[in-house]
Amino acid sequence: MEILFISVLALILSFNVGANNAGASMATAYGSNTLSKIKSVSLIFIFVFLGAAFAGEKVIQTVGKEIVNTNLGIVDIKFTFLILLLPILSIAIANILRIPIATTHIVVCTIIGIGLALNSLNSSKVIEITIWWVATPLGLWLVNYLIGKYWYIKIINFLASHSEEQKINRILQYLLISSGCFLAFFAGANNSANAAAPIVARGLVSASDGALIAGLFMALGALFLGGRILETVAKRITDICLIRAISVHLTGGLFLAVASLYGIPISVAEIVTAGIIGFSCASTGFSRTLKKTSVSSILKFWIFAPLSCVVISYIIAEYFLKA
Repeated sequence: MEILFISVLALILSFNVGANNAGASMATAYGSNTLSKIKSVSLIFIFVFLGAAFAGEKVIQTVGKEIVNTNLGIVDIKFTFLILLLPILSIAIANILRIPIATTHIVVCTIIGIGLALNSLNSSKVIEITIWWVATPLGLWLVNYLIGKYWYIKIINFLASHSEEQKINRILQYLLISSGCFLAFFAGANNSANAAAPIVARGLVSASDGALIAGLFMALGALFLGGRILETVAKRITDICLIRAISVHLTGGLFLAVASLYGIPISVAEIVTAGIIGFSCASTGFSRTLKKTSVSSILKFWIFAPLSCVVISYIIAEYFLKA
C-alpha cells in the first residue's frame, strides 16, 4: 500500500510540475499572440514528453542519488513521502496563486533539508547546483536585458530594411514556435527529475522508465492546467513581441540544454521569467518593473519557498529520526 501511495504522489507531483513549470516554456509564444492558449499547451504536451523520454535520465540520477551521500532508497520510507508531499503542497499553492514557482528548487531543497538531518549532505554537489541556480537566472536576465537595451531596435531596423513585413512576420513566427518547442523539450529533460528521482532512488522504476512516466504526467499537467501560468508569465510582466519571445526561448533553451548535459537540475519557470524581466527592465526601467505586483510576488516566492522547504523538511526529518 505504501508503494502504491508513493507512486500516486509521484504522478501528482509530475502533473503539478508540468502545470507550473513546463507551462512557462511556451508563455512567450502566447504572450506575443502567435499561438492561442490551446495550441501553446498542446505543443508543450508533445515536446515536454519527448524531452523527458529521451534526455531526462542524467538529471534524475543527480537529484535521486547525488545530493545526499546516503542511499535514500534504503532509509525510512517516510523520507520519500516527505520529498513528494512537501513539493506537492508548495506547488499547488503556487498554481492557485498563478505564480511560476521554481519547482526544481522546491524538490531539491526538500532533499537538502533531509540530508542535513541525516548528516549526509553532499556539500560539493549542493554548492555546484546552487552556483547554477544563481548564475542561470542572472545570465538569462543579463543577456535579454542587453538585447532589449542595445540590439532590439537595431534588429527591427535591419529586418525592416531587408524584406517585406509580411514575410518577416512569417519567418519570426516560425522561429518563435520552433524555439518554444526547443525550450519545452529541455524543460521535460531537466524537470522530469523533480518527481521521478524519489521513486528511482527507492528502486521502484529505472531512471529511463521514471523519466518516461514523469514526462507523460508533466505533459498532462501542462495541457490541463498550464494555461493559468501562461497568463501570469506572458501577460502580467511586460508586452512581448516576436523578437523578444524568440530571444527568451533560445537563451532559456540553451541554458537548459547545457544544464541537462551536466545533470544539473534548474528551474524552467525561473529562467524564462528572468529573461522576460530582463526585457521589461530594458524597456520600462528597473524601478517600474520591480513595482509591478506580479514581479514582486514572483521574486518573493522564489526566495521564500525553497528556504522554507529546507527548514520544514529538516525539522520533520529530525522528528522522524527521533521518533
